[in-house]
Amino acid sequence: MNTSHSVEQEALAGRLPVLAGNRVYKTYASFLWTCCAFSAATWAFLIGSYLPFVGDWRLGVMGYVVGLIIGLALVSLASGAPSYKYGTETIDNAKSSFGYRGIIVPLFGLLATLIGWSYVVEALTARGAANVAATLTGSQVTGDSHEHLVIGVGLAALFLVWFITCKGPKFFERLNGIIGPLHMLITLVMFGILIHKFGLENLWHNQVPPEQMLSHDPVQGLALAVEFGMSNAMTWWPVMGGLTRLVKHKNHVMGPSIIGAGILGAAVVSTVAALAAISAGTYDPTIWMIAVGGPAFGSIVMTVVLTANISTMVVMMYLAGVSIQQVKFFARLKWEILLALLLLPGVYFAFETEWLLSKVMSWLSYNGVMFVGITGITLVDYLILRREQLDAPSLFATRNSHYAYWGGVNWVAVVICILAVMGYLALYDPVTSAMSPWFRYMGASIPVIAISGVAYYFAVRLIVAPMGKGNYTKGLALASRPTLDSKPAPGAMRVSL
Repeated sequence: MNTSHSVEQEALAGRLPVLAGNRVYKTYASFLWTCCAFSAATWAFLIGSYLPFVGDWRLGVMGYVVGLIIGLALVSLASGAPSYKYGTETIDNAKSSFGYRGIIVPLFGLLATLIGWSYVVEALTARGAANVAATLTGSQVTGDSHEHLVIGVGLAALFLVWFITCKGPKFFERLNGIIGPLHMLITLVMFGILIHKFGLENLWHNQVPPEQMLSHDPVQGLALAVEFGMSNAMTWWPVMGGLTRLVKHKNHVMGPSIIGAGILGAAVVSTVAALAAISAGTYDPTIWMIAVGGPAFGSIVMTVVLTANISTMVVMMYLAGVSIQQVKFFARLKWEILLALLLLPGVYFAFETEWLLSKVMSWLSYNGVMFVGITGITLVDYLILRREQLDAPSLFATRNSHYAYWGGVNWVAVVICILAVMGYLALYDPVTSAMSPWFRYMGASIPVIAISGVAYYFAVRLIVAPMGKGNYTKGLALASRPTLDSKPAPGAMRVSL
């Protein structure tokens, strides 16, 4: 193996900066379809199926898409822009605002989100595949034979995810180039079937029963829908940077993420899912896909969606595998062994899919809340306070790092993150749907992101910078330093928490 190829492989499977020549996403379409395939997994149909319950399905879809586009734009700037510029992953970039030890806060959120949702998608895939098999064979969706199939599919999904992820991002870039368009095609065909069966006028005016609606107030319903979109977009904070470090051209960062994830993966999918859920009388996509499309085509649709789930799990496990190398123990492991360790708990969850979906899903409803304060802080830190200039060697250093703060922790950022979570939950509880009176007009994510960013700006100006912490006074002097071609500091792959 030649040296240049070895360095490229180490960068793609590790935390070394990915140079421009080694970037995987070289075209607009390649990144767009990855964003689309990742966004349009089973959860996209689940979210879309819930949107009619905010009051009016039209307000639900519109608000959800608006919230998602706003959120994705903010996340692309906060997480995606620095990762593209320096070729570094999300958590390394966060050291500029949290400190080289303080990144334990966003790292915990990232791993909880990516690994937690991977296991949830595993469970959804296993149960969905078993339901398709039961439909095709005419057997009951109960009993030992059904559960054995669920377990078998779950274990097979884990092995397939491990195998594909071991191949690296170049392989799943090509895979998503097939899955993304195919997913959109079957979604549009499903929309055509809905029009044929129910007619456009009926689809436009149909609503869920009034007693099932979360709100009868259009303003509050719109606020709920926007919040659904914003909360979903916040979970892209740990995803966006890990993907944009693989994008070659600057003008391919923002557009594909918003169009792929926000328009194709959200607007199109959520609209069809909302209409199908109303027409079939259930929010469960494994039921309404077959009810609307019929046993044959509905099963084909489910199979494509389940295949997209594998692609989604691959992306999440790849990103988790790169970021967890912030911990010295994991940085020393071979890539294949590291991925196997991350997927190992999934073997247990393959036997406990019902428990996983009933318990863990409730906890993961809060995971978007984790990144509201983090997004506000990292956005202001990179764009405003540092003028888009980071000290690349300090992102990999512990000694003489510009981002040492207080013992490696920026307590200002940590405290603001904690207060942001508390403020969000005071405005809105995503599990109980309890809303404060202010939520009706402001939502929760947008004001909390804004307040977190403003609070961090003034805290840096009044406390952090005057104390000589964080290298904020020298930010503009870094403008002349090289970025993509910078060499990492010695021991870059051995940074320990």
